[in-house]
Amino acid sequence: MSHFARIPVVPPIGKPLLIPDLAHFATSGRFVNICFDHDTKPETVQRVRTAITRMGRLLINSGCQLRVIDLPGTEKGVDDFVVAQGCDAFHALYNTAETLELWEIKLFTLLTYPPAIALNQRFLSGLIAPEGEKLIVLKAPKGTGKTEWLSSEVAKAHDQGRKVLIITHRIQLGEALCDRFGVDYVSEIKTSDTGGLLGYGVCVDSLHKDSQARFNPNDWSNDVIIIDECDQVFWHLLHSTTDVAKRRVAILRNFKQLVQNILGSEHGKIYLSSADASDTDIKYILSLAGEYKVNPFVIVNNYQPVSGKCYNYSGSNPKNLIAALDKAIAKGGHHLLCCSAQKAKSKWGTQALEQRFKQKFPHLRILRIDSHSVLDPKHGAFECIAHLNEILTQYDLVIASPSLETGVSIDIRGHFSSVWGIFQGVQPVDSVRQMLARLRETVDRHIWVSQYGMGTVGNGSTSMGGLLRSQDIATQANIALLSASDNDDYSFIDQNFQPESLQTWAKRGAVINVEMRRYREFVLKGLESDGYTLIDADDSDPDETKEVVKEVKAASKELYRSECLGVSKSEDVSDDELKKLQEKRVKTKEERYQQRKGELSRRYEVEATPELVEKDDNGWYPQLRLHYYLTVGREFLTSRDSKRAKAQAEAGENAIWKPDFNKGQMLSSVLFLESLNLLQLLTPGEKLRGSDQRMQKFKAIALQHRFLIKNYLNVTISEKLTSIAIAQKLLDKIDLRLSYIGRLGPRGKRECVYKFVTPNDGRDCIFKQWLSRELVSVSSNINVPTPITDTTSLPSNEDMGGQENPTDSWWQQVNP
Repeated sequence: MSHFARIPVVPPIGKPLLIPDLAHFATSGRFVNICFDHDTKPETVQRVRTAITRMGRLLINSGCQLRVIDLPGTEKGVDDFVVAQGCDAFHALYNTAETLELWEIKLFTLLTYPPAIALNQRFLSGLIAPEGEKLIVLKAPKGTGKTEWLSSEVAKAHDQGRKVLIITHRIQLGEALCDRFGVDYVSEIKTSDTGGLLGYGVCVDSLHKDSQARFNPNDWSNDVIIIDECDQVFWHLLHSTTDVAKRRVAILRNFKQLVQNILGSEHGKIYLSSADASDTDIKYILSLAGEYKVNPFVIVNNYQPVSGKCYNYSGSNPKNLIAALDKAIAKGGHHLLCCSAQKAKSKWGTQALEQRFKQKFPHLRILRIDSHSVLDPKHGAFECIAHLNEILTQYDLVIASPSLETGVSIDIRGHFSSVWGIFQGVQPVDSVRQMLARLRETVDRHIWVSQYGMGTVGNGSTSMGGLLRSQDIATQANIALLSASDNDDYSFIDQNFQPESLQTWAKRGAVINVEMRRYREFVLKGLESDGYTLIDADDSDPDETKEVVKEVKAASKELYRSECLGVSKSEDVSDDELKKLQEKRVKTKEERYQQRKGELSRRYEVEATPELVEKDDNGWYPQLRLHYYLTVGREFLTSRDSKRAKAQAEAGENAIWKPDFNKGQMLSSVLFLESLNLLQLLTPGEKLRGSDQRMQKFKAIALQHRFLIKNYLNVTISEKLTSIAIAQKLLDKIDLRLSYIGRLGPRGKRECVYKFVTPNDGRDCIFKQWLSRELVSVSSNINVPTPITDTTSLPSNEDMGGQENPTDSWWQQVNP
């Protein structure tokens, strides 16, 4: 281990360094392969991984192209491996070596705990877990009977007089599991014969005292907890923007207490089950357990299913796939179409495709399953998730959203001829694989997958450390800014709440960020590992695909226009009526429209016109809100952020969840835009050229602070962009643009010229309403704190992915 990167205990400038012997070889463009010894002790393995990561990043920062070779064992070193396995075997390892980025995230997805039971069988029949084990982890391929085995474990617990708590991340999934387990879902307790005496199922969002479950972790001790699809449940718990986000700290606190109560009791058990269970999931539970030390009892089924053929369709959109599906429908049979989107606005979502297929094939019996239809009492898909095997045989084409993603098993055979999937990069990679596997029968799969995914976690960093550091710096910055601007004390806020949960968030977030950058590649690789034979599908006739695009566009446009009009023409609702609608789970389309109109009219404080509905769907509100607080509402920004911060701290009993807290703060974003002097570009009629001195200065400042701009504004700035392009990207944050007016100048030196044209989009009226609301809420005898001006210098910074040095940052200059 003499080639470890040197990490001083107290580095003089806060950075690790390569030792001189390695630094000599760290030249730009050099190819470097790291291959350390194979170790088996967990502590040594972790130290080696840390050393590879640190040294690898230093070599990459020096311009090297780095790959990591993993020795599979049992041989200790490279020389031992070559002697035992031969040169060809090592060449195979060398040729499949992975980049540091891919190698790092692979570690978060592996299950390396030694299995207590290792199987290789089609179904999990006859599997028995010893009675004394407390943390049972089951990893088995999709469709091998995990849920069936868990049903037997639930029955065993009931025979022993123990309650069972089933925790899921989707209500429909929870209801379906409870139906199979013979346990009440939480919403059924009041009308059930058992009244929850056997336990109940609950969505993780409801693990708090004010929920329908009235959840108290101390009600559970010598009982059984089942977390099916545990990897997805944990990610939902840590990152979802559903109801869990409103009370995340309380829910996380209760979940930790629940784990400790169960594992600390004599007979309590926790079951984790997933086809993608990993060390990350196990370590999360073990870290929450605290002083209660348990050894996980790991069961692995290594059975490799033969999943059949999977046809992969190329192109920038799924037109070839839909054209092929048209031909399959025309030949007869029944088909399942999985979509990643459902909104009427999405051309390739469930609603638009349903409309298009109804028009093209009027005789076709079509069922649409998405989050709206399963909760609409007037729709054929109402509450169908728990009874899919009885319902689906009545239809020729079933179009499903991610509501059909996990935990649901379609066991009918001989009905569906094929499964089709359109995946636009919205779901995590594992969710795509889960969705395609809902039908257990081996029939042909047909997929179109976007090359890149949509959205990132945190600042988009692909390393756990980068995500954690960015959140830590942003939290400190936001609190320092609030303290400096309103002279209040925020030291009571616990910024270090559940670091074990935050680390798990960062591990999973890093994996997702890498996968989103290479979405199609990871989906296809995952499907191969699931046993599919991938086949490149032929392109359809260009005339046919052109007609497909035309039809789906028309269907989407018609549907969306009808929806926007329907929302705007809905009856107005009172505040009490709106609250009831928001709390109501089962809703008709009319009720959803009423709720939407009520929310829009209160959000913007103007009439909810069809145009406003569309703008809101396009993300107008956060853009408008940022513009408002950058201009007319600037004096109220500190109060707004302060109230939000204190409300979050109060809800968490003085603790905050950093990712949620940082998302809710706007002061840092406004200060950045002020420091960039963005508003100088908004002088109506003034001509702007990229070569203008002030535009060049604007670009230089933006480039200097591009990593912080990415971290706080989620805008990517690069040297390749012109000053005008950078300005356009930043102006887009407030939904404004510079208008192109032509190429001006003498021949040979002509240059694109732009100017700002004041938009006529109604924002002035909205700003006026918002300002009036702010003024009414502030008593005339209260002095509004003086805002921090743009004279404060920007922070010095380096890559927020891992090399930032917060000791000399802007945030500490705010309040020295």
